[in-house]
Amino acid sequence: MGFRFEVDEPVRVATHPARPRATITVRWRGEDVGDVYGENIYAVSGFITRQRESSLAREGFELIPMDTLADWRMAGFGTFGRAGPSTLESDAGPGILWYTREEFADFELVVDWRTSSPEDNAGVFIRIPALRCDDPENDWKPAVDEGYEVQIDDRGVDPETGATGSAWHRTGAIYRLAPALVVASHPTGVWNTFEVEARESTITVALNGVPVSRLSGSDGRRRRTGYLGLQAHHPGARVRFRNLQIKRLE
Repeated sequence: MGFRFEVDEPVRVATHPARPRATITVRWRGEDVGDVYGENIYAVSGFITRQRESSLAREGFELIPMDTLADWRMAGFGTFGRAGPSTLESDAGPGILWYTREEFADFELVVDWRTSSPEDNAGVFIRIPALRCDDPENDWKPAVDEGYEVQIDDRGVDPETGATGSAWHRTGAIYRLAPALVVASHPTGVWNTFEVEARESTITVALNGVPVSRLSGSDGRRRRTGYLGLQAHHPGARVRFRNLQIKRLE
């Protein structure tokens, strides 16, 4: 996985209570320095200690808290457990863990994810309605039917036919609405990065810096505001998410 931040780039230390502004001075790949979580490491101005990538936010972005689930609720089946700094891992399903604190309209979103098996399946949901938590068979379904799912499934399995290789269901697709035109995910076990922009009725997705899907027009008008969510897809699928950051757009 490449570096998120460049040397001399301004950042915010998002895990510090005051979120101070700093500048990247040196950076090291996690695998090169033996970081236990495999995160890239940075030296930043004004701090003696080095910072993991998950503790830093791009200028104008805020870090959505994932070290505690106080502002999250689970709809449907499945669970999410802490697997590192600002890192959650899905287990079982189907269900949606959604961030209840606030709704977002137009925004840029960045999130890292990693699969543990080629058969893993998950998704990042945006603009979903508030979900109930008293009927697990159905509570998660409004997220699929009314919101937008950025798909994670390298096999591209069409759930209706069981066939693989469907661009409408492949990693980076906006599920059933906009196909993933490029295969840009890293191998199993390697971290990937989604960059999602939702602006009015247009939604674009980049995967590892490569534009992969775009939705506009009437299909982009399902909902113009809503909550964020992470999917636990099925028993045996264990997908990790970290560094969930968002920037509101005027």
